Amino acid sequence: MTTPAGHNPQPNAAPPAAAPRKTRRLGDYELLGKLGHGAMGSVYLARNVTDNRQVALKILPQELARDEEFLERFRREARAASRLTHPNIVAAYDVGVADNYHYIAMEYVDGPNLELYMQKRGRLNENQLLKVALDMSYALEAAGAAGIVHRDIKPANILMSSQHVAKLTDLGLASASHGDRRVTMAGFCVGTPYYIAPEQARGDRGVDGRADIYSLGATLYHLATGTLPFSGENPVVIMTKHLNETPAAPHVRQPAIPLYVSALIQKMMAKNPADRPQNAGELRADIERCIRGEMPLPKAAAAKAAPAPVAPAAPARAAPSLALLDTVLASLDRLLPFVPKLFRLPVAAVGATIGLLVVLWLLVALLRH
Repeated sequence: MTTPAGHNPQPNAAPPAAAPRKTRRLGDYELLGKLGHGAMGSVYLARNVTDNRQVALKILPQELARDEEFLERFRREARAASRLTHPNIVAAYDVGVADNYHYIAMEYVDGPNLELYMQKRGRLNENQLLKVALDMSYALEAAGAAGIVHRDIKPANILMSSQHVAKLTDLGLASASHGDRRVTMAGFCVGTPYYIAPEQARGDRGVDGRADIYSLGATLYHLATGTLPFSGENPVVIMTKHLNETPAAPHVRQPAIPLYVSALIQKMMAKNPADRPQNAGELRADIERCIRGEMPLPKAAAAKAAPAPVAPAAPARAAPSLALLDTVLASLDRLLPFVPKLFRLPVAAVGATIGLLVVLWLLVALLRH
């Protein structure tokens, strides 16, 4: 089987589609060579005869095009990819039909997918792994901003360019916030179970970007250790393990993995979505800590606590002695307006003293009688 450069075979691959027409031309695209085939058809290196740009041309076999659900999944990939323009996501340039073949013209990535890369070179080292994780955090952030959940992140869907830039591809299972659930469930049936999030395996409604974070964590687990998180004799067994079991810590499987990288992967693969990074921004913060050789934050510490509401400060209460003085002065302002302010208090003091003496003299006089 021909190994494609950048667009590689998937598990459950369909038989290769024959090259359309002997002229090896499809619409505006001249077919230069076959890159490979996967579940959704064959991929060719092609040249757009109009602008001379090389593309990866994905062609849906005609027998699959007769299946409305496969055709809708193919269209879904084109729609989702066309909404995303980002250096870490494979771009979609064109979608159309020619000679009864449905096709998507995509960005050509001049490097292998990570499944093939690992088959040839073995597991990724720490620097390679964290670089892939960082690139994918940017891809997931862009997808999240567009309201898209990928739902099928795995090594075969991450391409590595010759410039060592990781790019996310194959949005055929992607779901939008208001997507067609029937097509989503059909896509789920043809997806791989090895990296699936527990809530996705259960068929929960409202699966969000945290499922992609789990799948990316399972992908990193495989890339770091060289082994799958879970294996089993059939997809049901594997998905049941994702639901109920915890895989061995990555550093236990592969002692060369630093503890902080192991902790990052375990956090991403938490069974409860609330215990994972809640979005691509939180994930990237953890990845950047690992790049600095630091442990990712525990979930409780990572959650940004809302600042406690600050009660408005109560008006300062004047000291009793000062309040009494203010009262006295205000009274003097009313009683002695004709006396300058500077002398009002001494005059009042003298007057009060005289008044007190008069009261005492009267009391003494009354007592004598």
